[in-house]
Amino acid sequence: MFWVVACQGQVSETPIPPTPLPQVIHSPTPVLPSQEPTPTLTPTPLALFDSLVSVVFIVDHQTLPVYSTPDETSNPIAQLEANHTNLSITGGFQEREGKFWAEILLPQGGSGWVDANYLTPSYPAEQFCSNPEITGLSRKVIEIFQQKDGDRLAELVSPIHGLRLRIHWSDVEVYLGKPEEVRNLFSNPQSYQFGVEKRTQEPVQGTFLEVVIPKLMDMQGELTENCNRLDQGLAADWVSGFIQWPFEYANMNYLVSYRPAPAEDELNWRMWALGIEWLNRQPFLTVMVHYQWDY
Repeated sequence: MFWVVACQGQVSETPIPPTPLPQVIHSPTPVLPSQEPTPTLTPTPLALFDSLVSVVFIVDHQTLPVYSTPDETSNPIAQLEANHTNLSITGGFQEREGKFWAEILLPQGGSGWVDANYLTPSYPAEQFCSNPEITGLSRKVIEIFQQKDGDRLAELVSPIHGLRLRIHWSDVEVYLGKPEEVRNLFSNPQSYQFGVEKRTQEPVQGTFLEVVIPKLMDMQGELTENCNRLDQGLAADWVSGFIQWPFEYANMNYLVSYRPAPAEDELNWRMWALGIEWLNRQPFLTVMVHYQWDY
């Protein structure tokens, strides 16, 4: 295991350069819908990467370029598929011009450098779901938001990737910031474009407090926690095939908090899926995806 300094920056849409190469490294995983790439990193505190990492935050049909040196102006020597898993890292890390680079071993032999913003520690799903440290974590996360506790939220958010959110699984993600920025999330006057209301096709726009908090405050009563599955209650019976864990996060484990519908309103269920990174032997929140009946 190796100590890593990661970086995160302002929201920007920075697609991976479409450099054609003779070789693409394949690693099969389920294909899900795609959206936009993630922001670039800015310096953050030290965090621990495991010896195995997987690719994250790359949209479907795009690839992550690998370079012979930590310099994206050079020609890539290989491309990693968006869902590639279990890459070995050598322990080589460099920061150049505000971007952090990690050296990986290529499956076909040799090594290369990739932007560490698009890597996450590999953690087998079975081990994650059976780890007692994640039991009840979704309830803890929901309570932190309901209590509007910025200090506790900052402690829980990933120091590598910060926190991003989708108000609907098919919408583009909104980047909310790294830990020191989300500390002030509940008083932040910034207005975000969260996506489109599925019933009316009207834009969903407003502050985090105006748009997101009501959907978190609604998580009351008997909540069910699931791990790496979205097939709870009516979410399975009525919406099977219509809700998915976004493709860009396929290599990240997640917990689901599910509120069932009341008897008098059987379509009024709600779910939050929480993408969790395992860093420095601790779980950190880095993704939030909201689900509800909207068809």
